[in-house]
Amino acid sequence: MGTVAWKNWVAFNGGNPVIETYEDELHSDVSFFGGPTSFGPHRLSTVFRRNTQAHVGPAIIVEGDLHADLMPELVVDGELAPSDSKGYHGGTIGDEIAALISLELGVRIRFAGMRRSTGIQGSGLSPLYLDVPRLARPGPPDREVLPHVMRRTADLGGLSLLRSFPALDEDLQVELVRAARAYSHGLWWANEDPNQAWLQLVTAVEIAAGFRQKAADEPSVLIEELWPELWTAIEPAEDNVRKEVSKLLAPQVRATRKFIDFLEKYSPARPDPEPQFDKLDWRQMGKHAQVVYRHRSSALHDGKPFPMPMLEVPRIDESGAIQETPGGHSAGGLGGVWLAKETPMLLSTFEYIVRGLLLRWWKEQAALTV
Repeated sequence: MGTVAWKNWVAFNGGNPVIETYEDELHSDVSFFGGPTSFGPHRLSTVFRRNTQAHVGPAIIVEGDLHADLMPELVVDGELAPSDSKGYHGGTIGDEIAALISLELGVRIRFAGMRRSTGIQGSGLSPLYLDVPRLARPGPPDREVLPHVMRRTADLGGLSLLRSFPALDEDLQVELVRAARAYSHGLWWANEDPNQAWLQLVTAVEIAAGFRQKAADEPSVLIEELWPELWTAIEPAEDNVRKEVSKLLAPQVRATRKFIDFLEKYSPARPDPEPQFDKLDWRQMGKHAQVVYRHRSSALHDGKPFPMPMLEVPRIDESGAIQETPGGHSAGGLGGVWLAKETPMLLSTFEYIVRGLLLRWWKEQAALTV
């Protein structure tokens, strides 16, 4: 159990000797500053470059030491090892560190590749140097769906939660990495495919909400509250029929309940400055979350993307305030028409909310380890 970065960091804290060293490049579309700074077996340094506006390039060099043998045993005592993917998230140590930085600072940053290693060619030989191609910024160069992301400070000195990572519970740190990776994927692809960004950001919330809460509501109560149309349809049926239908559908509805509860509990305060028009009613977060989750289900299971108005680039007024909701009582285009109640917020607003609630959840869990 445990992700590769977590296992290596724990081994470093335990005083295990260095097996090999490496350097990773992390690329971003913003300029980082601060540092160099160390986080366990990782030493982070910024890359100074010119003309970074909306262009992706090297931003952080991560010098790392490997203190643990991270290759799992496939055969144990002459038998195939049992299946175990509890710590799997689909990425490398570099992917983990980049995702955690992306979440804590709220900026686009991605593992681009390893540029130096002493491990491949054996002990005592010269390091092997590797070419790391520059990543491309997805989407049109003049399009920014997430203006909050471009306004945030990319300061290595602002990283503090990252230090709590090796002290987190094994189960928790895996879910944190998975949530952070989903969040960072959402940021990276937002300008090219905002619908995919919506899915990734909802997934990030689902991961954290699922870890936090085991819903135990009565099935019929869940259906009546979260699926009123179905409850109205089955209300004339016999009591035992209603109970059986509610029981069968309760797992699906509980997923919605966990998502809604998490947004209601952890959502951050409205960003400042506040827009004069097209602003979200923060008091109705549960209602907004329910609509968002329905769109997510339609996108995943029916192939029906999020409504077009929720994918648009937000307007920024003279005060610098960012539009939070689609304008007007309805909107249409690309073969669809949507009422305002069906499009509660823009992707930019949801990204702000998701980062805020994930950081609050991370801080809460980190405090429990002290």
